[in-house]
Amino acid sequence: MKPARIVALFVAISVLALPVAAQDGPAQHFAYHFAPASWDGDSGTVGGDVASPLAANAFLRAVTPTPPAEEHKFFDRQQMIGLYAHSAVRLADTIKTCRSISHGGVEDWIPSQSCAGIAAWQAGSVGLALGVGWLFHRTGHHRLERLAPWAATGFSAAGLTKSVFNIR
Repeated sequence: MKPARIVALFVAISVLALPVAAQDGPAQHFAYHFAPASWDGDSGTVGGDVASPLAANAFLRAVTPTPPAEEHKFFDRQQMIGLYAHSAVRLADTIKTCRSISHGGVEDWIPSQSCAGIAAWQAGSVGLALGVGWLFHRTGHHRLERLAPWAATGFSAAGLTKSVFNIR
């Protein structure tokens, strides 16, 4: 069983590290790899009236990078709405679970049977979702950044559904 866990951990780290490694280093484009060195300057060896073949060739022009769009702030309106929705669902789940435990219920999904432990677990899960979203933001995965609080809200809603309907 232990080797399987080590392999699973290695695979998970590899999968998570791959997108980060893809973001490292300056972007190298096709035009800069295959263009002759004489195209770099303003030498008139290629054509008389054309200043640069890079400007004349549509294929090479399409490969040149476009300036990046202005990056959004992490705590913008979309992120705050997702954070508020996730926090609200977690708060409702915490209240329902604490009420259930005080009346003799048992929590199966959280490794604590006290209201304080459950509240700490729920607050930590909100912080974890926020941290994952921030990591996606910092590494340039902005679609995943937008998805992170809503995925966490879905998991929170599943926990609330379990608490409300007493599903085992």
